Amino acid sequence: MAMYEITSAPAPLDFECTMVSNMTERTIRNAKNLITLRQGDVPYDRQRGLNPAIFDLPYDEAEAIIVQELDRCMLWEPDAEVVEGWIELDDDGEAIVHCVIEIAFEDAQ
Repeated sequence: MAMYEITSAPAPLDFECTMVSNMTERTIRNAKNLITLRQGDVPYDRQRGLNPAIFDLPYDEAEAIIVQELDRCMLWEPDAEVVEGWIELDDDGEAIVHCVIEIAFEDAQ
């Protein structure tokens, strides 16, 4: 099983999206989308995304619960299993969530 690191850092969208036929890349993209959302962002699905209250906690407390919160977020992407997670600050002081996921399948060759 392969592991991949994803982050909540903003990235340009891939409008060429050749990933439709590649289930691994599509699963990675779905997982990244989940950790960039904040709870309440999606109308009629207000539980999807990270709880924004985490980012108001002291760093040690946020770091202690981030893996549990990432596990909850990945309920919407059942093919991704959270292995590890942590929070770092970028150069602008924004909290960036890092997550290592394991994908339980291999794309057919």
